Amino acid sequence: MSTSVTDENGRAVSLLLAIRRSFLAFIVALGVVCWLLAVLLSGYLLPSLTHAVLAGMFAIWGTSAFIYAILGHLGLRLIGYN
Repeated sequence: MSTSVTDENGRAVSLLLAIRRSFLAFIVALGVVCWLLAVLLSGYLLPSLTHAVLAGMFAIWGTSAFIYAILGHLGLRLIGYN
């Protein structure tokens, strides 16, 4: 009986670790998309397409996503998840 509980706990932990990794990867990807939209809307790539307010908003959201992912990763390492 104890081995089945250990197996179930091991599966649950590995499932949680997979969700954590994919969530942090999603947040980083969201940050990259926001930064790319900020560059596109800033007028560097297409001079005719300039929306400074939207570019600034996407840059802030992208930076926030990266900060959130970094702090999440560091926090999980701090409590012992590898």
